[in-house]
Amino acid sequence: MDDKQFEKRMELLKKSYDRIEPQLDPEAVFAQIEAENTMQQAEESNTTQKPPSKWQKPAVWIASIASVLLVGVLVSSYVINPSTFVQTTEQKQEQEQKHEQKQEQKLEQEYDEWLSNFTKKYQEKREQMRKELDIPEKEFSEISLIQNADNEVYSLPKRKEMFLEIQSVNNDFFKGLETDILDDLQTPRELIQHIETYEGPMTFEESYYFYSIYSYRAEDIALYYSNKLAQFEKVLSQKPTSFPADLNQLIASANKQYLELRYNGESFEFKPNAVFGKDAPEYIDRLHPDVLGYFKYLATGSLLIGGELRYSIEDSATILRLYEQTLLGDFRTEEDNYNVLKGEFENTWLAIFKGTETAPIRTKNGQYKPEYMDLLTIIANGEYGEAMRETAQLILDEIKVTGQSKTLEQLTTDDIWMGILHLRKDVFMQTQDGTTSIEIDDNWIEQTKLLYNTFVDTKDDAMIDTLDPINIVSLFLYAYGIHDRETAQRLLSDNVDINTVVQFDGMGNFTALHEIGDSSLNIRATVKSAAHGVIGQQLSFKLTTVATENGGTRYLISAINN
Repeated sequence: MDDKQFEKRMELLKKSYDRIEPQLDPEAVFAQIEAENTMQQAEESNTTQKPPSKWQKPAVWIASIASVLLVGVLVSSYVINPSTFVQTTEQKQEQEQKHEQKQEQKLEQEYDEWLSNFTKKYQEKREQMRKELDIPEKEFSEISLIQNADNEVYSLPKRKEMFLEIQSVNNDFFKGLETDILDDLQTPRELIQHIETYEGPMTFEESYYFYSIYSYRAEDIALYYSNKLAQFEKVLSQKPTSFPADLNQLIASANKQYLELRYNGESFEFKPNAVFGKDAPEYIDRLHPDVLGYFKYLATGSLLIGGELRYSIEDSATILRLYEQTLLGDFRTEEDNYNVLKGEFENTWLAIFKGTETAPIRTKNGQYKPEYMDLLTIIANGEYGEAMRETAQLILDEIKVTGQSKTLEQLTTDDIWMGILHLRKDVFMQTQDGTTSIEIDDNWIEQTKLLYNTFVDTKDDAMIDTLDPINIVSLFLYAYGIHDRETAQRLLSDNVDINTVVQFDGMGNFTALHEIGDSSLNIRATVKSAAHGVIGQQLSFKLTTVATENGGTRYLISAINN
């Protein structure tokens, strides 16, 4: 077959393809091709006298079948079965979005169901608390504790979106949220009963945490009951047997919450006293003893009113002994609770030592009263704690010798606080050679910080007179470590050039202080290994005594060597 014949065959195939119907009938196609092929052969016979080759007809059939198959594939892809299209990216994204929407709707439904159930629980617990406290609803809803809890619940629908996001990554969030809010509705009695759940003595951390929660709620409820006492002001000074029924009911409701009726020197009030009250539960002793000073302050309030003692000197001094234990055992020195107790301790002891307008310590002719001298003796013997023993003994000795006491005349709250700071020396360790050493740990650094703050606040060099060599070195290390060169310089004698002292950042670079040999005037500060490259292995301090303006002496650092 030459080129001309090939081209005619291709035209024939093209015509056949063009006549294919949408619904292709292969048998019709073959019949049509056969007919046209016969016509084409007749035409070729007229133009050429050569007989047709043996393979020509099969070749045409093969080409035709291939064409039909090709067309069938194309038509089947686009016409015959359109449902087999491959899903597009957009369709997949749409399905994913629908799935996410279903999940969000499910979470929202779960939140709505939880909120509905929780609101019912809250209202039931709230009503239970109101009935136990015996408070009318209108007044109950005005207590700040209840207002805060109500506001928390009312805000839950508004915070739905945020809470759903948290719940999606924390399956226990709703449960924890529910517990926290319901816990706010515990009465003081219920809170105290939680102490019984501890199998043994509580740690100080556990006790202090409990106090911080209990004190807030107990004081809020006590304030409500105290405000209700105003209408009974005239009868409160009478005997309890003559109290009206509604007052007795108020007192009974308060007593169930371990709230005691007290006279504060001006009026009656209710104070939380679950620890020291006559009805205190036996398990209350599981609280750590170092936290009892806080509970005592909660029960009594301030020991002074208008500069006068609210209680007797003996009772006040006994309470101060509890405060002393807490101030020594607690290192939360930046907490408000701690500083309130510190102020009570300082101001009350100062009033006891110096006397007040209504309870002077001298007779009209200027002599110290015998009962005051007896009091000093009792304090010096340690019956009211350790912090004021030395101060009381010093005042007592001066009065016995001269009839006067310069120490008492110059006594300030700072001097009272120094008694606490001196007691913190109980962390000192006696070594085998009889010298004293002390570990520079977080507690010691915190104690030195207290000393530093007092020294900086007062700007009184007389305070240095009360410090021993180790305290002087500690104070220097702290001040110099925070780059307070002015304070550090006040601890040095004139012959020491502070510019020659190696620079370091913080007292925490040191591990311990040791007396060297048998002299307390030589102190060695050992350095942490991590700071050897900056400071060296140790710093050695030599101290000397110098005379003060009031005739006393003080220690100053006279040399510092690596």
